[in-house]
Amino acid sequence: MSQILVLAGGSVKGAFQAGVIKALFEKGYQPDAIYGVSAGSLNAAYLVNQFGQQANSGTPISYPQAAQDLWDFWELRITCPACLSKPFNIFQLGWTALTKKFKGLVDTSPLRNLLSEVLQDRNLQASPVGLKVGAVNIMEGSMHYVDPSFENFQDYLMASSAVPILMPVVQIQSEKRKSYLDGGLRDVAPLQKAINDGAKEIVVIACHTEMIEGGDFDSGDLLALVDRVMDIAVNEILNADLRMQRSEVKLTIIRPKQPLSIDIQRFTKMDIRRMLETGYALGLEL
Repeated sequence: MSQILVLAGGSVKGAFQAGVIKALFEKGYQPDAIYGVSAGSLNAAYLVNQFGQQANSGTPISYPQAAQDLWDFWELRITCPACLSKPFNIFQLGWTALTKKFKGLVDTSPLRNLLSEVLQDRNLQASPVGLKVGAVNIMEGSMHYVDPSFENFQDYLMASSAVPILMPVVQIQSEKRKSYLDGGLRDVAPLQKAINDGAKEIVVIACHTEMIEGGDFDSGDLLALVDRVMDIAVNEILNADLRMQRSEVKLTIIRPKQPLSIDIQRFTKMDIRRMLETGYALGLEL
């Protein structure tokens, strides 16, 4: 696998990634594998699923078609926060906290149901394009990368995008020692993993500018506060990853020119469309 596409985390800013990918694939870019973390893992898995679907149907592999499918997925299926999660009410939160059964601030069953609907193991495993996604084992503190050959792959995929506190910990096969959260806690952009796996050329698509926008948000809103804190932490880890010197590979870094602003609690289909178009325009400039 000499060419690897690395997709960094970024919550619903992942729509920006989808726009960039569409432009790159239309221009002929064809990675051998796609590595993702958090929102990047969801984009990576969806693309690889589409490649596998093409392979299983006997049609020629089309990178532009897979990218268009990803664009359509964001535009048509992720149109509001309720498509991904639903907040628990205050009584549910209080009870789970008191009984030590805390399961996050939001219920992520809508996202799990959506992924179960659009991803199939047979497609993921049949894809000619490789896939790896990363999540953090919170019992050990270690980063763990898996591919579609792993049992319970979709659980790892959910874990990869499980924002701490905001979303529930994902236990693989209900084993406490296999408790996972967002891979962005350790690797926002899995560049080193791609290099270790033999990449010679890497294109990384990040969802954050080097400096986070000052912006205005309600620090009294717990969901907004968690999102803001994670944005700051993710941005710092990402910057550290991208600043490392890697003379052994050809590295192309794609980041938005301006901070991407989107409210994870109130976004609309127009916000998603704006993210897609911003990414696509940037991709065409490259």
